[in-house]
Amino acid sequence: MFRYLSQRLRGASGRQLALVLLLAQALIFFVDATTSATISFAPFYSLPVALAAWRLRLPGVLLFVSLSTLLRVYDYDNLHHDTPLMLFYDVLQSAVFYGLVALLTHQVRLTMDRLAQHAGSFQRKARQARHYRHLDAAIRRAVHSDVPAIVRLTVGANHDGAFNSDVADAGRQAQLSAHFTKGIASGTVLRDKWGGGQSMVPVEFWVSEQDGQLSGYIMVLGLDDSHGPERELHALAVDPAFRGQGVGTALVDFFCTRYQQRRLVVGCKTDSQMMQMLRRRSFHYHGSAQDYDLMVRG
Repeated sequence: MFRYLSQRLRGASGRQLALVLLLAQALIFFVDATTSATISFAPFYSLPVALAAWRLRLPGVLLFVSLSTLLRVYDYDNLHHDTPLMLFYDVLQSAVFYGLVALLTHQVRLTMDRLAQHAGSFQRKARQARHYRHLDAAIRRAVHSDVPAIVRLTVGANHDGAFNSDVADAGRQAQLSAHFTKGIASGTVLRDKWGGGQSMVPVEFWVSEQDGQLSGYIMVLGLDDSHGPERELHALAVDPAFRGQGVGTALVDFFCTRYQQRRLVVGCKTDSQMMQMLRRRSFHYHGSAQDYDLMVRG
């Protein structure tokens, strides 16, 4: 019975609740006025006041504080016939008491709302953490059999402007396939340097795999043939079917974590989503080259 009433009250509108509380106040006043003077029902007026403070806006709360004060003082004055000064004192103390009840209830409601928000935030963060741990666990080094999928992802990313438009050409795709296969096998690849010229540099391919399907990949390059400590996130692509699921974020975090002892470089478009992501990971603007802004960390 109590659970049913509680559910009905939670689902009631403000107007419906106000009507129920008015009826409750009227019932308390009737019982209080028809019983002997030795029994006081004044504390029971706190219940409508507390429920009003929990659910209603300020005007409604003030209404029930005022009504409770007037009903309590009216019944008390009929029994005791105090002087005007005592009557004023009784009104004042009753208003303060019911006002404190309303204020305390309101503060409890605010505290519970904040706790619920924090709990919801912790739950969301916990779900995100589990999701990213799952994504991170699915990241592995690429093998030869991944090359067709890597080329497919590269071509798909070209539609978003992430790569040069020539990757849409079948001949270029064949070159990329041979290029990626050789890089995976030897660990080195010929690259165009940011400052001009070409050199053989270290290369690593990492892929994210979901349900047996490649959901994304990154290509990590050295900057020059001296095999220095710098590493560049040279390419990143995510399958459109997996976008919005944190795959790109997981790959960027993997890059930052695995190579955290090195100086990291990423070329990206100005004010792009990638640039914003890098700024949140302590990258800063270093310069511009070949229509890209170079972001550096370390």
